[in-house]
Amino acid sequence: MVSQSIERYRERIVSGPILSTMFKLGFPLMMTDVIMLIYNLTDAYWLSQFSSYALAVPRQTWPMFLVFNSIIIGIANANLAILSQYIGARMYDKVSETVSKFFTVCLTISTILFILYESLKYYMFAILMNVPREILADVLGYAEIIALDCISFGFSISISTLMQAFGDTHTPARVIGIGAILNAILDPVFILGFNTIPPMGARGAAIATVITRLFSGILLFYLFKKRYPEIRISFSKHIDKEWLSLSLRIGLPVTIMTIADGFAFTFQQALVNIFGVVATNAFAIGFIVLDIANAILRGFTMSISIMVGQNLGAGNTRRAREIALTATHTIALIVFTGALIVFMFKDQLVSVFTNDVDIAFEAKKLVSIIAWILPLMMLSFLSMSVGRGSGHALFPTVNNIVRFWLIRIGLGYILAISFGMGVKGVLISITLSEVVGGIASYMWIRYGDWVKPIIKHRALLQTRST
Repeated sequence: MVSQSIERYRERIVSGPILSTMFKLGFPLMMTDVIMLIYNLTDAYWLSQFSSYALAVPRQTWPMFLVFNSIIIGIANANLAILSQYIGARMYDKVSETVSKFFTVCLTISTILFILYESLKYYMFAILMNVPREILADVLGYAEIIALDCISFGFSISISTLMQAFGDTHTPARVIGIGAILNAILDPVFILGFNTIPPMGARGAAIATVITRLFSGILLFYLFKKRYPEIRISFSKHIDKEWLSLSLRIGLPVTIMTIADGFAFTFQQALVNIFGVVATNAFAIGFIVLDIANAILRGFTMSISIMVGQNLGAGNTRRAREIALTATHTIALIVFTGALIVFMFKDQLVSVFTNDVDIAFEAKKLVSIIAWILPLMMLSFLSMSVGRGSGHALFPTVNNIVRFWLIRIGLGYILAISFGMGVKGVLISITLSEVVGGIASYMWIRYGDWVKPIIKHRALLQTRST
């Protein structure tokens, strides 16, 4: 027997007004993204109080963390599409079957990833990324602790993905909000020291992050069990071939895209690192400022995955396309406004994180150049969301590989090193990558052949007979 709340979520998504439903679903997801940004900003602020260069440490480790967790992200996105389409088709028995398999695979893989990340950290950061020697020890200390976050990441994403597939975006947002408060309390304690706790700098920031996310994951699991008692989550010994094959077929492009993105960011960071610690810190600050604009509305693009998935499962292919286009036009306009605000207040935003004149100058230059391509960047996010909800992620994967590897990395290296343009060449390549990626994304959303359900046709027959 399915709960009334799940059925109510479904009815709103498959037959309610598009814009208001998008905002109801998207606002909690937006708040989740904003809260995650607050995590990063809190770390950056307290690390900047610890030393001038410490705030660059977390961004050095993030790309490889993304690469390691790419398979989890791929499986999560596949099961968001699978579960949301089953819900749209009212195949609730298949939802219950899928949940435990998804949960078991996520925890197993995340445990293996923790061991690998911890074992390979020196080779990743000292050799592959060529982290500046001024911060290498801090980066390795941070990575040693943050490796544990692989486990909490796998645990949390499995529960939050399931709730989002239902249409319940509020509960994960509330839990992450509670976690942000805890993180804000723990950060100064572990970074700067308090009473008998010694100052630990970047290592302390990692400890605060791991404690916070582990707490948030456990709380989210408890709330899920309390709110949806009819959905049983347990370790499964039966990972059938049909589910695994579907998850891999849908999730593999997302995994490839995530790996490509992670390595692209890694090599982009390595390219910036060539120009010294000032450039490294300037890019860290510059992208924090730009992340503020992205985080405000990125959640709304995530809500499109849920709406597209459930509508395709319900057989509403025309409505699925309409949802994607409505979101594209609405969000691009709002992001343009956000980009204008960021550009106008870039001096004040940069000054929060540094008093170093050279670092501030480079960071403000970065914001000035990139701010105006934020709407195009958002189009790429939207195409990813459409691909994840529909289960057709091949185009977003290819598009990301082209814009990151061919343009950001390939052209960036040619301009920065071969043509001797330095950091300016990196900035030009980033701008061009978003122009190409954004235009291609819009054309695919409008005309692409993604409006096909991935679940078996019997789901549609069942829906029509209901």
